[in-house]
Amino acid sequence: MAATNSKSRDSAQRGARGQVLSRLDRWHSYRQHHRATLKSSTVKILREPLQSLLTVLVIAIALTLPAALYLGVENIRQLSGGVDASAQISVFVKKGARESALEALGEKLESLSGVASVSYISAQMAVDEFEALSGFGSALEYLDENPLPDSFLVQPLLVSDAPRLVTEIRQLNLVDDVQLDLEWLQRLDALLDMGRKLVLALGAALGLGVILVVGNTIRLAIQSRRDEITVVKLVGGTDAYVRRPFLYSGLLFGIFGAMVAALMLTALRFWLAGPVDKLALLYQSQFSITGLGLGGVITLLLIGGTIGLIGAWLAVGQHLRNIKPR
Repeated sequence: MAATNSKSRDSAQRGARGQVLSRLDRWHSYRQHHRATLKSSTVKILREPLQSLLTVLVIAIALTLPAALYLGVENIRQLSGGVDASAQISVFVKKGARESALEALGEKLESLSGVASVSYISAQMAVDEFEALSGFGSALEYLDENPLPDSFLVQPLLVSDAPRLVTEIRQLNLVDDVQLDLEWLQRLDALLDMGRKLVLALGAALGLGVILVVGNTIRLAIQSRRDEITVVKLVGGTDAYVRRPFLYSGLLFGIFGAMVAALMLTALRFWLAGPVDKLALLYQSQFSITGLGLGGVITLLLIGGTIGLIGAWLAVGQHLRNIKPR
């Protein structure tokens, strides 16, 4: 009885080991087939350089256009963020104010909540700056007195605090006028929102175009290998087995197109960097154009590969079912 139980346990252990080995064999076979399929798909793409190059370029252009627009919107947003941070309130003082009154007004302005800093600009400093920057300095010689008043530049902690500060500053003594121009910033924000929506719409439209391009390329590949697919199905090949090479082809087309798009965007950034830096220097700004970066390149590759894979999947699903062994 003990011997029988021992034989049963040995048989069960051998059966369990056999199942584990069988699963490992299937896993290794599955990996090897994927590796071989990826290699063969790459070779087939390279064997048709002209057709493959045209497909890759179409995908690259379709990915470059929305990506370039997105980078443009983000660079403008970055620039507007810097402008938001430097938005200031101009406080003009009544003419004839004494120095002690100006000092008291400056202290009151600094004591207001939400104020980051206060800078005093005397009437003489204002006229000197006007003479240096405007190019009309000679016209000031014909004036009997300095027409510019003393002023303060109030830097709010947050742009949202500016309207409240304007209301409070208007109530202070010696304040003649307060100016805050945020309308152009609001218009810029509206344009940026419209730009983001345009990026989404253009990206969706061109993404659909990429799916159609990849799908048409895969459809032609399926038609050219129709006899091969029929033979594979006759010998027992599953749809997943037949579908796999075409899915890899679509994935590779998408990734190659994204790589070319990344190169085009990088070249565009270097081409525009010089003029943008020169313009920023003229305006005494530290702004510099930013590109994709490593994260952007990875995202672009993921988007390209996903779109290529979707296009291939749709094309294979539509045309593969029409190929049946007779």
